[in-house]
Order: sequence, then C-alpha cells, then structure tokens
Amino acid sequence: MIVALGGLPFTGKSTLARALAEAMPGVLLNTAALRKVLFPTLVAVPPELNDWLYEGVLKAASWNLDTAPGTVIVLDGRPLTRHRDVLSLRRFASSLGHPLHIVECVCPNEVALARSAAAGVPDLLPSAKDSGTDPIPEPKAVVDTCWPLEQCVSAALDAVSGLSRSGVESASSGPMHPT
Repeated sequence: MIVALGGLPFTGKSTLARALAEAMPGVLLNTAALRKVLFPTLVAVPPELNDWLYEGVLKAASWNLDTAPGTVIVLDGRPLTRHRDVLSLRRFASSLGHPLHIVECVCPNEVALARSAAAGVPDLLPSAKDSGTDPIPEPKAVVDTCWPLEQCVSAALDAVSGLSRSGVESASSGPMHPT
C-alpha cells in the first residue's frame, strides 16, 4: 500500500507523514530529507532537482514494495497540488499493483503562515488561486492539521484502514475532524 501526503506548504504534511509511518508501521520516503543528505548546502531547489529527487523516492518505493510486498510506503515528496502529479502517482501505484491512498493536509492560511514564520521561511505562501495549484482530486482523505497530532494520525489511519477493507479510496467532502 502507498499512502501519499499532499497539501500546500506548511499544512503539516511532513509531520503527519512521520507520525503515520511510525503508527502503521511503514517506510517513510521523504524528498526533503533526501535532498538534505545529498545536497546539504543547497538553499534554493531548482524544479529539475525536485523532479530527480522524487523519481529517486519512487524508485525506492518500488524496490521496497518488490522486496517486501506487504510493506506500507508513506510518501512525503510532492504537494500533489498539480493534477498531473496526482495522475502520475496514480499510474505509478497502479503499475506496481498497489493501492494508493492520498491524505490531503489542510489548515487555515494564517496557521500555515505562522508555521512558515516559525521555520524561518516567511512569505512563502501565495494564495492557492495565485500559485497555479489545482485542488487535489478525489478520491482522497482530508485531515485538518490544526487538531493535535494524535488525532490527525487517528483520522488518517481510520480513513486508510477503512479504504483498505473496502477496496476503494476515500472521498471526503471536507476535513476529517476526529471525535
């Protein structure tokens, strides 16, 4: 199974991906971590390098799934806010014969801005309308990352496990708020 985290910058993708990989348990494949190891002094990341790193992460996912078929892969590599990226990822998972579950992380813009400022990356977030992003298409699960991390993990696990039992992916009309 492949679980891919998506969403705009600073919506909590990496935090939730790490926690999900630990809770499932699964193999976390993260392009930002790979970039930091391979290119530790690089400040700005050109799009072609991002693409190359993502291809490497997908090759690692394929290798892990081939060598240990029951492995859960948690992907933290792209925001999936471009329709073509989602289609490409769905084709990739299908070609491997593994289900893909997309978990979209959302939060209010002011929360994402505060998170980016706390990380020392202010003014990173243009509005979704101005940034050339597309809504992540259904099917997907949506998790509001303003909730405590444990509740976000629980909501994502519930969505993914429910999908695995039913054999279909989640379609959520709004953010999942754990009760």
